[in-house]
Amino acid sequence: MLKPKVKKLTSEELKKLTDLQNGINDLLINIGNAELVKNQLIGKHIKLQTEWRVMTSNLEEKYGSVSINLEDGLLSPNKE
Repeated sequence: MLKPKVKKLTSEELKKLTDLQNGINDLLINIGNAELVKNQLIGKHIKLQTEWRVMTSNLEEKYGSVSINLEDGLLSPNKE
């Protein structure tokens, strides 16, 4: 009984294939890191929005419904 001939990739083919796989793995790691950073930034954004709402609510209680110039802090009544 004859053994079937074992086929093997050339060293060039194997190198190209492993390089491609390594590139894919690197990208997946980078995507995971980017998602982690994205989630951290979203958390910081939510925290800042909450702080903003609390501060503007406190300022509205103190000064009423006014517009605030963020450059010089001047208050002007809202036009209703």
